[in-house]
Amino acid sequence: MLTELAIILTAAIFLSYSSNWFTDGASGLSRTLGVSEFVIGLTIVSIGTSLPEIAVAAYSSMTGNTDLAFGNIIGSNVTNIALILGASCLIRPIVVGPGIHRDAKIHVLILAAATCCFLYNSKITRLEGVLLLLVYGWYLWYGYRRHQSARTIAADQVRSNKKATIESVFMIIVGAAGVLVSCKFLVGAAIDFASELGVSATIIGLTLVALGTSLPELAVSIAAARKNRGMMVLGNVIGSNIANILLALGIGAAIRTILLTDGAVLVNDSVLMVFLAMVMVIFMRYRGVFDRMVGLLFIMVYVIFISMSFM
Repeated sequence: MLTELAIILTAAIFLSYSSNWFTDGASGLSRTLGVSEFVIGLTIVSIGTSLPEIAVAAYSSMTGNTDLAFGNIIGSNVTNIALILGASCLIRPIVVGPGIHRDAKIHVLILAAATCCFLYNSKITRLEGVLLLLVYGWYLWYGYRRHQSARTIAADQVRSNKKATIESVFMIIVGAAGVLVSCKFLVGAAIDFASELGVSATIIGLTLVALGTSLPELAVSIAAARKNRGMMVLGNVIGSNIANILLALGIGAAIRTILLTDGAVLVNDSVLMVFLAMVMVIFMRYRGVFDRMVGLLFIMVYVIFISMSFM
């Protein structure tokens, strides 16, 4: 017991330092390439912080533990909005920039359509997994094209900043590696601790594993919020949710068909995931800012989600 606690504490400290490197590198890359921080959060940051979910989905599919894979994705997406966005708002209110509302609506549509299809069929076949990967490729291309006007630096100036670009990419790689290593130890210690409680793989995936694999997003988002980079936080939350549903589940299903056996639990939490995404869009549309009251509301929802999962 004490060993697991020591591992969790050490990994959490290492995670904090690594996330700062990752955030600084991503922000530096956005300035060097003349791409908005939202686009960087939507793509590079979200994919980097979703690597734990991708690894869990792939490993779970290879070992036949598919309930853990799907539960982890749903739980991670709930955690991204309720805990990560909520905690970031508590640190510093996030003012929504122009054009982000449309990305948030696309995010809701993808989550709703994908989960309805999955739950209706009670499985995700290999063909569907390949289709998810193709849709994710389209999503990245579409997002980049939509925000291409945010580029502000001419091509010759980008070439002159080659050294700064290399430094930023190096910081992203080192930061991502540190985040993944520390996350691995955190998840392992959490699973060892949870196994003594005798709960199902689906519940573990929805709660403890989801929290563990979402720690990179949490650490990166908090670091970004502290540095007043709220658009990177929003881009990370939206991009990570999309990467989890399309990329992580796509890879997992392409390896082996994912069977959804714990239907009642997954339906309830899938509905919560889509509902939270819709609430996020409503706040964007009618408030234009995620203040500390919104952050507190999301945190309360997350506490209730965790409590209900173990009842």
